[in-house]
Amino acid sequence: MLIRIIGVVALCLALVHGFIAPNVVVDRTSITMMVKRPQLKAAKKANRRRPKKKMPADIFRKAPSFDVEPHLYDGRPPEYEVVSDGSDDFDKNGHIEAVLARLAAQDEYDNTNEKEEAEILAAIRFPDPAQALVQTSKKFSNA
Repeated sequence: MLIRIIGVVALCLALVHGFIAPNVVVDRTSITMMVKRPQLKAAKKANRRRPKKKMPADIFRKAPSFDVEPHLYDGRPPEYEVVSDGSDDFDKNGHIEAVLARLAAQDEYDNTNEKEEAEILAAIRFPDPAQALVQTSKKFSNA
């Protein structure tokens, strides 16, 4: 009996041992901390190796003039062309009043179709939350 218990414990330890992470310790002396010739980063290397301005022509060179607005060139076609001038007797306020009067004469134009709206409401079981509450309360009171 004792041999069986020892065997079961050994088997359990073997199974559990497979799920335990190995205890790996890195020795700090194995990490290299100092280098005799370290590598430069890319930006530092590029700045050191870029061409320098040594000649007076390079030092005092005038910057090139860039065309800031290339769409504004000489000899381009006009953007806007006036076809006809407005009349001098145009009354802006009178025109606004006429437009407002025409809008008021439409008498709240309604763009809904009653037949389609009735079909939509028939397809919806409870179009109104209050109606839904009444219908559900009737359903539970009848049961």
